[in-house]
Amino acid sequence: MNTAVISVSSAWNYLKQNLNLDGKYQELDRNEVDACAEFIANHNLVDFSKELVWQKLYNDTRNRIIPNFWSGFEGTKNENSGYESYREAAKILSTDIQRLEHYFSLLDRLSGNAVPKSFDQYQAHLSAILLSQIPPKFESCVNFFYTKAFRAFMSLEKRNFNFDGDESGDVITHCSGCDQEIDQCECNVILDNCHSTNKALAELGILEKLSVGMIHTLILTQIQTHVQDSCVGNFASSQIEMLEKWLQNIIFRWLGIVYGEDYIQQDQVRKNFTQFLYHAYTHARIEQLFEIIIGYPESFPSVKDLQECLSRTQLKPILAQSLKTTLEARLLHQGATTEDILIAYVSAIRAFSVLDPTGVLLDVACDPIKQYLRLRGDTVRHIIHSLTDSSGELGGELELGRTGTAILDEESVAAVGDTETSTDWENWVPAPSDADPSKLWTGKKPGDIVPMLVNIYGSKSLFVKEYRKLLSDRLLLNLHFDTEEEIRNLEFLKIRFGENELHNCEVMLKDVADSKRINSHLQSVVHKPEFPILAMIISAQYWDQLKDKPMKLPIKIINQLEQYNQNYKTVKTSRSLHWVPQSGSVELELEFDNNRSVSFTVPPDLAAIISHFEDKEQWDLEELSQEMELPMSHLRRRVHVWQTHGVLQEISTDRFKVDENGPQFTGHKILLETLAKMEEEEEDDEEEDNDRKSEEDGLQVYWSYVVGMLTNLESLPVERIHQMLKMFTMQGSSGAECTLQQLKISLIQNYLDKLHFENIIPLDDGTHFCVLHFCLVMCDSELFFAVV
Repeated sequence: MNTAVISVSSAWNYLKQNLNLDGKYQELDRNEVDACAEFIANHNLVDFSKELVWQKLYNDTRNRIIPNFWSGFEGTKNENSGYESYREAAKILSTDIQRLEHYFSLLDRLSGNAVPKSFDQYQAHLSAILLSQIPPKFESCVNFFYTKAFRAFMSLEKRNFNFDGDESGDVITHCSGCDQEIDQCECNVILDNCHSTNKALAELGILEKLSVGMIHTLILTQIQTHVQDSCVGNFASSQIEMLEKWLQNIIFRWLGIVYGEDYIQQDQVRKNFTQFLYHAYTHARIEQLFEIIIGYPESFPSVKDLQECLSRTQLKPILAQSLKTTLEARLLHQGATTEDILIAYVSAIRAFSVLDPTGVLLDVACDPIKQYLRLRGDTVRHIIHSLTDSSGELGGELELGRTGTAILDEESVAAVGDTETSTDWENWVPAPSDADPSKLWTGKKPGDIVPMLVNIYGSKSLFVKEYRKLLSDRLLLNLHFDTEEEIRNLEFLKIRFGENELHNCEVMLKDVADSKRINSHLQSVVHKPEFPILAMIISAQYWDQLKDKPMKLPIKIINQLEQYNQNYKTVKTSRSLHWVPQSGSVELELEFDNNRSVSFTVPPDLAAIISHFEDKEQWDLEELSQEMELPMSHLRRRVHVWQTHGVLQEISTDRFKVDENGPQFTGHKILLETLAKMEEEEEDDEEEDNDRKSEEDGLQVYWSYVVGMLTNLESLPVERIHQMLKMFTMQGSSGAECTLQQLKISLIQNYLDKLHFENIIPLDDGTHFCVLHFCLVMCDSELFFAVV
């Protein structure tokens, strides 16, 4: 019994001394390992000794090695200190664990492992302890370390690629990687330190576990930054291929330096970073999509890149929503002209025909444009004008339908917007997965712009009507009867809209040809007018309503027109002409006292005005207005045109005469467009006046009720008056509905004085309405009206 105790005691003392089980740290050498292994085996202490050794390793790791490693990060303040802290801590950790190498050899011998396994088991324990004790500053240190290393790597790559010159060609003298002069560059040293640190941590099996998340974040940030820098303002060249090469040559090489070549050869790793590149590029282009659309077709390479990326990502809904928001903020407002909005819409149709041939994205993203254009009164006019103007944005679109394009009927127009089911069942295709389920899918694809524009209103009748009006205006201003371009446009439109719809337009062009023939024939008659007259003789029932506003022409012009009419009767027996003096154009040559002459092409009313100054040197506007039977407001605008061009001058208030010096320019000037805009403004003013008058007439219906209420109830708040009107009078079909605000304005501003003069509401002291005086004195917040 005593001998056994002595044997165990001796064995324990031996193991404690040689394996340093007493807590004192001492590195084992090879001979000690062999001696311990032999002693343990001879005394049958293998399992006991393995447990003791593992306990010692775990205690040393937890109590000494790990605290030493984490203590190196406590003094981190900036990038340089963080870089050094991480490098030194990794070096200390590697050194401490290397001193445990013979313990792992001993464990492998005791376990009979032909292949070392003890260190792998220890690595798992080391990783678990490290990850459970990460201090707050560790993440920033890792970020500092690899950011500095990556910047050094990029600096060297850029310098080698540019042959020591920057993008402008200047020689680089300062290194952006290490912030040192070129001759003192430390980038290679930084990369060597990075490599040795990564190697040491990789040998311990903790490199990826400690840094992979932060390194990936750094790489993703670099990818996103590079994509943004590459895409800014650059739409005319493809970027995807260049970005993929950059990813291969820079990012994957950098990851190889950090983790080794085996890491970047993993398909999933390469796939993840490539996918993020596509996502970053797509997001960058989505932010610039408005500029890309406006710049199309110059931006075609960017559209093709975006199409490729969209096919690899799931970002179509984000693109559609982002573009809708951008369009509403930057385009769909009162500050943008209808022409600009149409140009943007047409560019969007062209771009999306490449970006998404299914038409789903165009339908979703550009639907707000269609809705907004539908609310603008001049949309149809701008579309027709642009389609029939060879120099316009849509000048060539009609020709695209010359061959192989079906006539647009109401069904085909509606099918573009997915509002009806297509009857072409033989060519039916299923709806794309991202199509709007609330709309019927017809399989129509964007490409032909004309049907897309017609679909804004869902009907072609508005466009045909507007074209007739536009054609009428153009032909009436055509002094030379040249209709070649108009005939060409009409033929293209007949292919699009059908011959029946455009029959009136054919008659209008025939009238022009007949007028040209008749005018040529009348040049040979005996009794010619004193000045050349070329009449546009039209079939009134086929033309749009002409501007037949009353205007009295000078007597000499009336006589000449009558002479032309008599000559016309010799050609067309039993027919007579009815002149429309407000339509057409006149070529004038004005001679001034200084022997200067200037020619103009103007509407008849301007010519009539200046003709009156041949008979009389000075005219008052009121007198001239009576002479020409023109409203003062209209006459004043037209006289102002002559005044701004230096033909007339105002010598006193509303009194004008010919400016003896004449205009400052020479040559010929056409003023038809100026007057066309002026007439549009006058028409708008007339519409506003008519609307205002209609509103006042509608409000007048309620006055008998208001007076009856105030007579019986003495005084009422305006809100109560409005409620009673709604209850008893606004339910019927007669009269306009009166809002509360309209009632307030009418009572206060427009009608109290009218009622006073009609002896309905008298004044109290000659200066105030009694009702207003009562309101101001008695009621601060509520408005009352009363009959006194």
